[in-house]
Parts: sequence; structure tokens; C-alpha cells
Amino acid sequence: MTRSKNNWPSLSAAAGPGLMALAFCGSGLAARAQVSVQLQAQAKPQASLLAQSQGTSGSQYVFVPGSRQARVVPAQSAQPGYGRTYYGQPGQTAAPARSGGMQLHTTSEPATYRQQPNQVQTQTSLSTVGRTPVKAAATAAAASGKAYDFVDSISVDDVPRSYRVHIPASYDRSKPTPVVLAFHGLQMNSLAMMAMSGLNGLAERKGFIVVYGEGLNNRWNDGTAGSSTSDDIGYVQNMLQKLPRLANIDPKRVYACGISNGGFFVQRLACSLADKIAAVAVVAASMTSSTPTLMNSSRPMPIVFFLGSEDPLLPWGDGRTKGLGNLGEALGLSGIGSIDSSAARVGGLLPVPEMIGFWTAHNNCSSSPNSVQMPDSNPRDGTKVKRETYGAGDVVLYVIEGGGHTWPGALQVKSLAELCGATSQDIDASELMWDFFQRRAR
Repeated sequence: MTRSKNNWPSLSAAAGPGLMALAFCGSGLAARAQVSVQLQAQAKPQASLLAQSQGTSGSQYVFVPGSRQARVVPAQSAQPGYGRTYYGQPGQTAAPARSGGMQLHTTSEPATYRQQPNQVQTQTSLSTVGRTPVKAAATAAAASGKAYDFVDSISVDDVPRSYRVHIPASYDRSKPTPVVLAFHGLQMNSLAMMAMSGLNGLAERKGFIVVYGEGLNNRWNDGTAGSSTSDDIGYVQNMLQKLPRLANIDPKRVYACGISNGGFFVQRLACSLADKIAAVAVVAASMTSSTPTLMNSSRPMPIVFFLGSEDPLLPWGDGRTKGLGNLGEALGLSGIGSIDSSAARVGGLLPVPEMIGFWTAHNNCSSSPNSVQMPDSNPRDGTKVKRETYGAGDVVLYVIEGGGHTWPGALQVKSLAELCGATSQDIDASELMWDFFQRRAR
């Protein structure tokens, strides 16, 4: 780990890249958390995410690709292997359980993936992208009322970059379709973001296209000291230039969301590409001091936040000094003591109130929010949610009281809670951000 002149870990470790979600943190961190995350290739066209929890007595949580459904299967039934498929329906979000959040089913049967008759899950490997008639295949799928998934590539500074696309079964190539760009956290990837967020299932129900970014070396250039130097803004620009050749997208309804490192990045994207992005959503992330300098438009940028009050990697600037806890120890950041310390500010990390202040000022919103305590629909999750709406609603903050460094509504796993804190089941961040997006256009 790099250290600065002040002998504290560089902000690349402490702030941006450290802001990862749900323990998709790479092999070292996952090992410390007793969480095994594997990407399983099924003869290359399809991949699944397996996450093993210490609290399931040797069982594994099996996530359906593009869904938030999960089943617990015996470990021996969920070993990596080619050709294995999984229960569920591609692009379908599980119905909410009575306690809220994701449904979790227990089974001892071998896992088998079954597609709906009117859906197809087709993916191309990056090595074949240049030779695959993606647009023709997507058009054919749309004509037959089938969902279509593919990986495409572009070049940025002569470096090949990929991204993953989900086109819903309801896609009508004769009509412009809104797009949600989704950006993963540090050491995550597009598949992990797909499984965690459940955006494919939401897209099937609401009729939008999802594009999952793939960060170089599993990270984004978020402006923190020592972060990635890749031209990720250029990457998104090139992506947005190519997408209209693959599908009929609505250029006035392109939205972006991100978690942790991805949440830092989407704010830089909103400032740099204000003429391309209609609204953004941020989960478990603050802002770097250099980001406001990138704003190149006076047009309001609607933005919604989902932030945990107990997130050890979020500086709230409220006088508290939160310890970094297990997450800080796992990341090797215990030496800085707290993200609320002056070291974080020196490194360029803004406290939450200053971040909100920037966006309310830019959007010409009142600095005094209208606060509403939302129903505590799942008292057992250890969280409550307060919604703060600024002005006419172009800035909205969901404060997850008791929440950690997590995606609200995602699957609760004991070992993840011990590492990252509580995951609220009172709200679904994916549903709420789409509700926010769909009422706004550029």
C-alpha cells in the first residue's frame, strides 16, 4: 500500500477505491471476510456469480445472472464447472419477500438454469465482438420479443475496453429507449454489478436498456490521489457514440448510477458530460474536491444519493469519528484511524454535507431539505431510512440510518454485514433510482 508524505495511506486506498460494496473486494479482502466470490464461465457465453457465506454451514448463495434471485445450495453442488446452469429467469427480479429485499430460497437439488420461452440469454465473448453482427442479432431478438445480452468493445487510447449490454424483451427498435449506465465498485466487475443491483430484472419490467461499464483493472478514475489514470470519461464518450449503432437509444434519457468507486466516478461523469447525462444516482460514495471543477454546464443535474450513516468509508462531517472497523482492517487502512480525520480532507475527500451543498447550489435548490421518515418495513435489518428532498426534488438524499457500505435492498449475508455493515431491506435502491430517473430527461 502506498503512503503519502504525511505517512497515511493514499486516498486511492482510503477513499475512492476503498469504497467497495457488498464485499466484492478481490481475493484478499474476500478471504478476510470468509466470502468467496467466483465468476463462473459457462463455455464462455454465460457467467454466474457464486458467493459462499460462512453462516450457511458449507452452502453457497447462487445468484442468477442479471437477477437478484438467490438460492442456497450445498457447496458440492455449486462448484465451478463448465456447462452448469442455474434456476431462475434471465432479467427477472425476484418478487419481494414479506420481510423486504431479495428472496432467498433453499434447495438441495442440482442447479439448472431455465429460460422463459420468450427470452434468450445470448452473450458474446470479447474475443469475438469484432466479428459478431451484434446489431443484427439484437434486432432479430427484438423482433421475436426476446431479451438479449451481449458484450461489446471499443478502443480508448489504443486500449481495448469492453462493456456489457442488456436489451429487455419489451425493446421496440422503432422507438427510442432510455439507457441506464451502471458502474461497479473497486475490484468488482460488470457481472458482479449486474447480480448485485438487479437492474436487468427492473429493465424487463420498466423497459430500459442497461449498460454495465467495465473498469480497467476493476477500478474507475475517480479523482482520488493515486487512483486509476485511465481515460474513463473518454471510455463513456466512445461507448455513447457506438450504442446508437447497436440499438435505438433515447439520447435525452441516458442515466448513470454507481456504487463506491463507481459512485465517485458517476459524479465526475455528470460534470464532464452534462450534455449527455440526464440524471445520476450514487450509492455509498462521497465526492473528491476536484470533481466540481469539471462541471462544464449550468444546466441542473438531477441526482439521488443512497448513503449509510454508519458507512466507515463515508465522512459525514457531523463531529463523529467512526472507526474503520473490519472493513478498514481488511483493506489495510487501520493506520489512518478514521475516514472522518483531517487526513481524508487533505487527500481531497469531501464530507457528505459539502457534496450535497455543491449539488444543491448547482441545481438552484434550497439548502434546507424536506425530511420524511420512511416506513420501517423490516425492523430486523437494523436500519431506518430518512428521505431528504431539496427544492423541487432535483437533489434527493436517502439517509440509511444504521446502514453500512452497502446497496439498499440487496441480499443480506452475515459475513458481509460483519465486514461492510447493515444492508437496508426497507427500500430498494434500484427501484427508487429508476423512479427518480424516469421522471427526468435532458
